[in-house]
Amino acid sequence: MNIIDFNHSHPLQAYWQLAGAAVQAEALTLALELDLFSALEQPLDVPTLAARLQLAPDNTGHWLELLWSMALLQRIDGPHGSRYGLSEISRRYWLPGPNGCVDAWHFRVKALRQSGASLRQRVVGEPAMAPAKPAGSGQDWAAAAASHIAQEQRAISVPAVLALLQILPGVQRAERVLDLGGGPGLVAQALVRQYPGLHATVFDWPPTAAVAGQLAADAGLQERIAILGGDLSQDTFGEGYDVIWCSSVLHFVPDCLDLLRRVHDALRPGGLFISAHAERSGQPGMNVRVMPYYLSMLMAGRFVPRAGELAGLLVQAGFASVELGGECDFPMAPLTVWLARKGEQ
Repeated sequence: MNIIDFNHSHPLQAYWQLAGAAVQAEALTLALELDLFSALEQPLDVPTLAARLQLAPDNTGHWLELLWSMALLQRIDGPHGSRYGLSEISRRYWLPGPNGCVDAWHFRVKALRQSGASLRQRVVGEPAMAPAKPAGSGQDWAAAAASHIAQEQRAISVPAVLALLQILPGVQRAERVLDLGGGPGLVAQALVRQYPGLHATVFDWPPTAAVAGQLAADAGLQERIAILGGDLSQDTFGEGYDVIWCSSVLHFVPDCLDLLRRVHDALRPGGLFISAHAERSGQPGMNVRVMPYYLSMLMAGRFVPRAGELAGLLVQAGFASVELGGECDFPMAPLTVWLARKGEQ
């Protein structure tokens, strides 16, 4: 038998996949709501699983096949049918544990659905202006820090930060580091564990800082992690730091240049500021990885810099050198890393 090798794709396929992604998101959301992944820690066949979760067997099988196609499940085929178990990624991120991200998924899906649902209203109506502060003077941030932000920091941000710092010369000798807008402070916790001579400070809204303080105390690190609560838009956050780390924070301040100048002043001579923030690329293929997640911020008047814009602000703020550190995958969109060093004098 001759095999004809005929492959053809259509330029609209990428847009059809957008519609399909809505079904995939619903399939994962349902799996998390039904605690499917805990039920499949040991592989089960479809009838057994359906009976255990009180589901319709035939449609359950189709649903599991979709999750398998998304690399969320393993399928073990046999003479009497298929059994489904957990993929490595599901075992790591969708079960309770240090890397569990269930709350983070629910929060992000809800926020993005709301953003999409309001798009027409925002485009045809008056632009919504962002408040100077988060609602509730930080109470919303505190709740987020204790739930989905903590999950994302443990599973995603902390490994990325540690990997980055390991390749930066001199950081290992730092004695004082500031986690600026650090939320639950898990990055600071990871740093003081990794570097025994390091002391860290976490700065955030007072209610969020209280969460970071409690988590540091729970971890027995209260002697090495200081907690400062305040308003990033106007308050000082100490001085004499060797390293200041700041991720996905500059979007929320009314005057980014003013904050960067205060960051510069807070560093010791020769100190390093590490910024990790989403940027809008001049290339559509890159920008598509950012815009769906930051469109609502832009429409609310938030600061989402264009490529290179933040580097220019760092120079204006007085930094002696500004170097592109690359991109890293953080929750949702990739972040652009800038390394800005204060002059020695």
